[in-house]
Amino acid sequence: MIIIFIRAIILFAVLLFVFRLMGKRQIGEMEPFELVITLVISELACIPMADRSIPITFGIVAILTMFVIHQFILLLSKSEKMQGVINGKPVMVIDAHGIDVKALKSLNMHVNDLLQSMRSSEYFSLEEVTYGIMETNGQLTVVANKNMEDKQQTLPIPVVLEGKWNEENIKENGFDKQELERLLTNEQVKLKNVILLAIDENKRMTLQKRNSSIYFKNVEVTRK
Repeated sequence: MIIIFIRAIILFAVLLFVFRLMGKRQIGEMEPFELVITLVISELACIPMADRSIPITFGIVAILTMFVIHQFILLLSKSEKMQGVINGKPVMVIDAHGIDVKALKSLNMHVNDLLQSMRSSEYFSLEEVTYGIMETNGQLTVVANKNMEDKQQTLPIPVVLEGKWNEENIKENGFDKQELERLLTNEQVKLKNVILLAIDENKRMTLQKRNSSIYFKNVEVTRK
């Protein structure tokens, strides 16, 4: 037990030293290669920490090797071409026409994932956003619509996402589905062609059809 205790302290000190050298970043701010290296280092530390049959030097050498790899990749990343290969490139997912569905698919994301990222950035309606860029570390960078500053007071509720009814939101927020169907009919759009339909408490509608620009309007929709 004493040996394991001492090994754990030594490996903890090595890990702390290595991570301090790698720089201070939260997990959500890491580039893909940094996250991979962090996970590998954690696993490398656990094995010799618990298994006394493995010399502790093996674990330390492996951890320091991963640190050297990290530094080498950082040097390669100074080249724009290599940076694109290693980390990928930022992708514009919201433009002047609204949500770029093709860009989302290239990132293996759904519209709901994008809306969640917007809320994390404290933007609750697409009407508040002029451009949105998904960075290589998974963070969404938003260029705000200055005309909408401090105007969005309520949260738009998505009732249609990528051609499907959001039954849970419709039920929880007291929407009448038949009324929503009539709304789509009035807008001359079929359900399967709707990328996003959201309505807030002020009866402000957000609608984007496939192969069409997003638009916003006030509608008469009752809620129970």
